[in-house]
Amino acid sequence: MKTKLLLSLVLLAAASIPACAANCGSYATVATGCARTVFLGWGAAGGGAQSVITFLSSPSASAPVTYAVSKLSSSKGTGYSGYFGFNTSTNGAPAAISTGTAFPVVPAPPGTGAQVTVLQTCFDATCTVAPPAAFTGPYAPNMFSALMTITGASGSDLDATPLPLLTIQFLGSGGLVTFQEQEQAVDVAAIQTTSGATLDEGATPAGRYMYTGAAVNLPFTAFSVTNPSTTAAVTASIAVSDASGNVIKTVALPSLAPLSAVGFLLIGRTASDASGLLPSSTLLPAGADGIFHGTYSVVNSSGPVIFLSQQYYGDSMLNSFILQ
Repeated sequence: MKTKLLLSLVLLAAASIPACAANCGSYATVATGCARTVFLGWGAAGGGAQSVITFLSSPSASAPVTYAVSKLSSSKGTGYSGYFGFNTSTNGAPAAISTGTAFPVVPAPPGTGAQVTVLQTCFDATCTVAPPAAFTGPYAPNMFSALMTITGASGSDLDATPLPLLTIQFLGSGGLVTFQEQEQAVDVAAIQTTSGATLDEGATPAGRYMYTGAAVNLPFTAFSVTNPSTTAAVTASIAVSDASGNVIKTVALPSLAPLSAVGFLLIGRTASDASGLLPSSTLLPAGADGIFHGTYSVVNSSGPVIFLSQQYYGDSMLNSFILQ
């Protein structure tokens, strides 16, 4: 009788293990519950910009959800091995300097949230050293990306948890926000090798980057491409297509080291503008309004990439529709 009782208890315990693991659904099972890995592909802090990262836990969550940075990277990714950190403020508290491994862990009880404002990227522990000379051209010194882990008590809690939202704010005189754009974190498992966006761009050099006061007369475009891999470099190109889908321009991007990112204006402002992917002399087919209307895409990519696109038009900066 005792043997049968012990056997029954063992079988009951064994049967409960799959049920416990299945509680995480498609998410990873960790000691403290279930975990989801997400990536913020592009943020900016310093040099006239700051980033506000918003974390939120659903009221329907059964327990607090925790957000933690597992990897903080500069635009050079693994191509830079020196000090890299943040000067941050959490929920308006006094700013503090931290690296990826010491970035504040943010717990969010059900129905609550938190905001971390990234004020400056830092290249030493005092945040006073100038960026190394390697951060030139498309490798912006004030740019960062972050690999994050969201941990919850169950898979259903993670399903209900909104992904982190990053708002890049560009600051003018007196610290006032002049432009801002938003980016939602993406699930690492869902990142694609191809991605694109709608495109509206001044068709000719004569009309491009012309302003009436603070408003740009014809639209122009900026974009970023981030390699989320922690181990593999990625090669890719950008293809510009007209409204009928015909490719009219294809340009190779610099090779992207693991966790690195590049940011460009689609077309340079001047002949010597290193921030432009295409030269300032580029001509595009014009619509009746003098604007080129089409799409542009990441092509020939050797691995998954995060593609983000913004359009400046009038006195606004707008996120573009991303096509996958």
